[in-house]
Parts: sequence; C-alpha cells; structure tokens
Amino acid sequence: MKWIKSKLKGEKAQTPAPERPKVSRAGKRYDTRMTDSVLGSVVDLSPDGARVVTRSEPNVRAGHVFEIAIACDGERVFMLSRVAWTRKIDKDLWNIGLHFFDSDARSRMDLEKLLDRCAAGRELLPTSVEVEDLYAVLGVPRESSLDQIRTAYRNLARKFHPDHAPDEESSRRFSRISKSYMVLRDESLRRRYDQLLKAA
Repeated sequence: MKWIKSKLKGEKAQTPAPERPKVSRAGKRYDTRMTDSVLGSVVDLSPDGARVVTRSEPNVRAGHVFEIAIACDGERVFMLSRVAWTRKIDKDLWNIGLHFFDSDARSRMDLEKLLDRCAAGRELLPTSVEVEDLYAVLGVPRESSLDQIRTAYRNLARKFHPDHAPDEESSRRFSRISKSYMVLRDESLRRRYDQLLKAA
C-alpha cells in the first residue's frame, strides 16, 4: 500500500502545470517591421492575427476586444480583434498577441488579398493599423445606455441588412455594425473596450 501511495505522489509531482490555451496563427505572416499603432509597433500581420511590441507595460490585457482597421495603399479592412496574450520579453519591452477572432471568410480573404497585393515586390509591408471607434460605427455617443445602443443597432441593421440592401457595400457595413454591437452590448467587453479608448 505504501508503495502505491508513493508511486501516486511521484506521478502527481511530475504532472506539469496546466498552460493557458494557445491561439496559433496558421496563416502566412507578413513583415511590417514597426508599423505604429495605438497599442505599439506591429511587427507582423497575418489573416489570423498580429504581434505588437511596446516599450511600456501594455494598457490592454488578455480578453480585451476591439476592432482594428488595417490600411494599405488607400484600402482598409476591418477585423474584430481579441488580445490573446501579453508577455514581458525584456526590462522595458513587451509583446502583445492579437487574434482576429470573429472574422467571416470574406473578411479574412479581403485581408489576405490586401496583404498579398501590398507585399508584392516589397521587403516590408507598408501598412497602418488603427483601433476603430465602435460607438462611431453605430452613431452613438460613448456614454450611451445599452437601450440607446440597441436602438441604434436595430435601426442600422434594418437599413443595411442584406435582405433590404443586397449590394456588397451594404453587406460589409452590416457586418461592421453587427461586430460593433457584439462588443458594446456585452457589459464586460464594453468595459474593457472603454479602457482601451481612454488609454488611447
């Protein structure tokens, strides 16, 4: 019996501590080499996410959600992003991992096309990355109540829903409206997003 107990104790001690879930970026990565953004310098982009380097402790934490606009040569693609992790890599250097998590197949394809086109014949990708104002997308002030946000979303959704406006531009607009509402209707996501806006 002692032998079994000691064996179990030994196995328990060898069991590794559970790791946080990893978000892998399987897509092709594009070297942006220090594209500035409100979060820091974007050092690589892919259709799945981005890595950002900052010289001070990040003002975002894992779980923060916001929309970013990736622009190149006058064209913009909007992606809903979640902070997957933050990691200190040196005394005054931090990494932030972004995961583009709620992008439909078309958004991912649009981003990949944009990145491929901009990267053609260039060593570095000349992009800009901005955090978008989700309140502006819905046309409401930042101090709006949930009811005001819901009303604005319903009015815009009625106007731009593919059933009422079948053109491609309306479809893209409806997708942005829906993603903005998804963040702002959730109390926890909205609070984190507001913290990011204040820090910006």
